[in-house]
Amino acid sequence: MNIDIFCRVIDNYGDIGVCWRLAKELMLSDHSVTIISDHLEVFAKIFHEVNPSKNFQICCFNGKNLKLYRWQDQIENYMPGDMVIEAFACNIPESFIEKFTDKTIWINLEYLSAEDWIEGCHKLPSLQNRGLKKFFFFPGFTSGTGGINFNSNTLKLDKKELRHHVCRQLGLNQTLSDRFWFFIFCYETPNIKTVIECVLKHHPETLLLLPESRSTDYLKNTGFFEELKNEFPHAVCHEYPMVEQSEFDKILGSTDLNLVRGEDSICQAMLYGTPFIWHIYEQDNNAHLEKLEAMLDRFCKFATDETASVIRKAMVKFNEKITSQDILCANFNEFMLEYDKICEAAEKWSDYLYANNNLSTNLLKFYYDLTERKF
Repeated sequence: MNIDIFCRVIDNYGDIGVCWRLAKELMLSDHSVTIISDHLEVFAKIFHEVNPSKNFQICCFNGKNLKLYRWQDQIENYMPGDMVIEAFACNIPESFIEKFTDKTIWINLEYLSAEDWIEGCHKLPSLQNRGLKKFFFFPGFTSGTGGINFNSNTLKLDKKELRHHVCRQLGLNQTLSDRFWFFIFCYETPNIKTVIECVLKHHPETLLLLPESRSTDYLKNTGFFEELKNEFPHAVCHEYPMVEQSEFDKILGSTDLNLVRGEDSICQAMLYGTPFIWHIYEQDNNAHLEKLEAMLDRFCKFATDETASVIRKAMVKFNEKITSQDILCANFNEFMLEYDKICEAAEKWSDYLYANNNLSTNLLKFYYDLTERKF
């Protein structure tokens, strides 16, 4: 099957990260994939085969060929794939839609959500001109949704082996393997500093993994690293350029705590069964907090009431726009004291997510059910 994915890069690595992960899984299922995307410079950061200067190229991944076009109003001789994925309402240009036929399955791939209402909207048709077949498809955390986006060859690898690999890849001394590892990849907020300080009070020799990101720039620009050296001289801060997506995943799998933003990163952080903090994208009228609470309602079912309360208070307080740093510090101190029990809940949550199948599998099944082809 031929599959087209249209993607506009709005939130740094997030949009293309989701689309690239989905494309990889579809390719590994022996389907031909074409990506049409803007800001190829961003794509090149997480997939080094990409040449940002080209309007068209064929990139190789694990022996499979990805066709990649720079986003344009029209592409000469374009013929739509059997399935066309419009990621995150990116508005496919009309010149492409004109080529769609009644055999084109057009998927409106929505943002990840844990809210109850998405199960009722998942797979619903969206009426179009000329009788074109367009459907809403919602990634989510339950069997009544499209599942979360992960590669089926993702495994919970041995953490010790992963750490040795990450140390080699990032040029770190192997003696750092025994430390508490804290990965930080989020948006700008003074709350990051408070959380780091709370973690360091419990683990003064923590290794802070700081990829090229908005949060790392924020910490540098506010002089936080200099402050840290004075108060916690044995902590190690390691900044590094953005790595390919597959290496990014291994880093997430090697850590003790992940503070991550967006959709793609949080899904992978959850899958490794390690405690996490989700810095959710801020929306008007605190709509983002409703989405966060919906996820917590599902995740916290795998924890005791006491542990669930600790998780919820820490994560919600971190995501509030105006936060008392004293309260946030107290909440994260409880989080670190409850760390072992949070690990147990995270492990159960991970097993649950794996059991729901991934976005690619659920999407392909939907396509085959619609077309009455054999899955």
